[in-house]
Amino acid sequence: MLRGRENEAVLSADASTAELRGDVREGQVVAVRGPLAVVAPQNEDRLVECVLRKSTRVPHPQSTALVVGDFVSYLSGAAEPYTLTEVKPRRSRLARTREEEEQVTAANVDLGVIIASAVEPHFKPRLVDRYLIAAREGGLDPVLVVNKADLLGENEAAELLEPYGRLSIEAVATSATSGMGLERLTEILRGKTSVFAGQSGVGKSSLVNALIPDLDAKTGEIQGHTGKGRHTTTASTLYRFPFGGSVIDTPGVRSFAMGQPAEESLHEFFPEIMAAAQNCKFSNCSHQGDAGCALPAAIRSGAVHPDRLESYLTLVHRAGVR
Repeated sequence: MLRGRENEAVLSADASTAELRGDVREGQVVAVRGPLAVVAPQNEDRLVECVLRKSTRVPHPQSTALVVGDFVSYLSGAAEPYTLTEVKPRRSRLARTREEEEQVTAANVDLGVIIASAVEPHFKPRLVDRYLIAAREGGLDPVLVVNKADLLGENEAAELLEPYGRLSIEAVATSATSGMGLERLTEILRGKTSVFAGQSGVGKSSLVNALIPDLDAKTGEIQGHTGKGRHTTTASTLYRFPFGGSVIDTPGVRSFAMGQPAEESLHEFFPEIMAAAQNCKFSNCSHQGDAGCALPAAIRSGAVHPDRLESYLTLVHRAGVR
């Protein structure tokens, strides 16, 4: 809590008179519903409701103004909702692109945990690849979780994860129903701020429920501020893990469009294709039926999966590189 002229040392040069004279506090956004935000005040065990106003200072005018995970300052007063005075700069973000505009899903997170399912719905490697690259380019460490793995045989689950075992990421098969893989996932998440993202129906909320036994109580506290019903993940929400760390649970998507990926990201996330391409006859091979292309042989030998090549070519086309 900063009162009166004590604010001057931490507020920006364009801080309002009300901020300089008032009670300015800091916190983290745990839910957003339109212009309203539920904020967890720093060093306080409670939640408050704040409102985003035209006067709120936002350092990223070309991006989503306020998202779950943002650190903010607000002017406390006699009654809620309090006024948000500033949204702090983001150290990381998970973002998608819609109609050429960046839409941020979550901010200030350490791990981008991409949840896919082994079956129902089936595993979609191209969607997974886009998510993994978007996480890395947003400053997150990507993690791949294949849920509902108990519905497959052990060998089939291992085959799904095999291409990702070559990448510099954590990859784990889980089952929210049987508990398979949850111990390892807990160790990956411990002490970190994570975002759970992925296709609709893959079991993100089931995993969150398995990792946070009293989730309904936490959900009720947050939704008491938003007026929404029980937990259905219709909007992103931040929860604290009982073992340390936190998670931003996001709604499922049917598709995930990303901006132009960096060439370095393509090299990092498709190492088997990069290795096979070294054997192409021509250095400018497009890997799309060119004479002397080494990729068909790599696919026949099992060194490259055709789905991975299709995903790579889609992203290469978007990036405009070879």
